[in-house]
Amino acid sequence: MSEPGMTRRDLSPRPLMRILGDFANSRILDACIEYDFFTLIGKGFRMADEIAREAGTDPRATRIVLDSLLALALVEKRDGRYYLAPISEAFLVRGKPSYVGDFRHVALALWDGMANLKESLKTGKPLSRMDTGGELQVWEKLVQGIIVIAEPAAKALCDLLKIGTERSGIRVLDIAGGSSIFGMTILSRDPAAQVTQLDWPNVNAVAKKLNKERGLEGKIRFIDGEHHSAAIETDSYDLVIASNFCRFESPIGNQELFVKAYSALKPGGYFVVNDFVPNEERTEPTFALRFSVYTLTHTPEGECWTLSRYSQWLKEAGFKAIETHGNIPQTLPGTTLIVAKKES
Repeated sequence: MSEPGMTRRDLSPRPLMRILGDFANSRILDACIEYDFFTLIGKGFRMADEIAREAGTDPRATRIVLDSLLALALVEKRDGRYYLAPISEAFLVRGKPSYVGDFRHVALALWDGMANLKESLKTGKPLSRMDTGGELQVWEKLVQGIIVIAEPAAKALCDLLKIGTERSGIRVLDIAGGSSIFGMTILSRDPAAQVTQLDWPNVNAVAKKLNKERGLEGKIRFIDGEHHSAAIETDSYDLVIASNFCRFESPIGNQELFVKAYSALKPGGYFVVNDFVPNEERTEPTFALRFSVYTLTHTPEGECWTLSRYSQWLKEAGFKAIETHGNIPQTLPGTTLIVAKKES
């Protein structure tokens, strides 16, 4: 519906043209991160030919692509020299703690499926899968890419459960823990915690490297496996975590997962789901609505599930006390911690 007072003459096709062309912006940014253009500019290389020499790229092509970054407001240009915009200085210089460049792997992992959206819309089936029972190489980079959005949620969880203050020495099971960012964050608050991560061998190998980089080598116990088929200890954990993958599961898959989580917990323990949750009418947040299209093109039955669906599965698994916590700073819209407690 048009805004009140808006006439047909006021309408412009430019917003539609921008949406249709946005894929190019993603490719430009990915290429510039791949060749470390932002890092090189941050190191003082200002001229296009200097940047090309250091990056090993073609000088003319480098100049054209660097100029396109002006349109994205990621660089500034004065007297033929390039300077980082504040947002690039803060987040796109490799080596800085605030670096988010690896998030591009998330976008790239979803690219192939979205390229075949029209066929998925016709058939209801994905052309590529991200929910298989076997190892997928794509997750090796994807789990690193989502650290930037998962770490704020992990910190929020520690605050909610008072980990490291009122709770210490807890036993934690991180199912499909990926980079182990939840485990590493918990250990930073509670060094006495006993953290176990269950994930594919190739993903666990990535996590072990990240543990070493953060000075946590050997602090997390890794189990190679897949949560659908792996045996999980019962009545053993104070906290079970399922972060950023329930949206890729089918309703039955989530039901089975929640039953396993309930069984794994000690009485009084907590099961936490971290995911993108739209409202019941599926009208917002828009990020979660759009992400459901990614799950459509990469899973047979996944989507961003509403709180009512999560609550249903949790109650069927045996949980009674369920809380939700959204509006988590420094992460993506719709990111929600769903906290369910097993009765004592």
